Amino acid sequence: MTASLEVERQVVAAADRYREVAASADVAGLPESGRNAAAKAAGRAIQLLSFVLKPATDAGVGIDSLSELTGWEPELVSELLERPTEPAFVSRTASPAVDAAAVARATASAEGSHRLHELADAILGDVDDERWSPAAADLDELHDRLETAWQTWRAGLGGPTME
Repeated sequence: MTASLEVERQVVAAADRYREVAASADVAGLPESGRNAAAKAAGRAIQLLSFVLKPATDAGVGIDSLSELTGWEPELVSELLERPTEPAFVSRTASPAVDAAAVARATASAEGSHRLHELADAILGDVDDERWSPAAADLDELHDRLETAWQTWRAGLGGPTME
């Protein structure tokens, strides 16, 4: 399978996933916990779709083709590429049964989580690089500094303390 066909397959799969999530959110009478879960799922699905659209455009797939693959108008595809976490965009794509602001927050959280994973992977990749070998004491210091920064940040947001 060529790279272009694989990219297009991923776009179709992500769009299908978003439609599935949006349809499941349309269930009438969802309790509050169900609406929260639906908003988080929709946010992750939008983030996934945004994530696969970017490499597709990098591979030369145009907005019109992406529109056909997703089933969305070209303007929506362009907006998703530019600003997927804005409630104004989300309200045009999410189920009316789900709070667009909650979906936008979930999308932003998924995007932020992805960036944190990338940072952690980069740190670990750098530490494991055979061309550079920090001493165990240096790694212990890095651990302590990261742990302190994490605990301070988390406490500032009112999160539970770590054990």
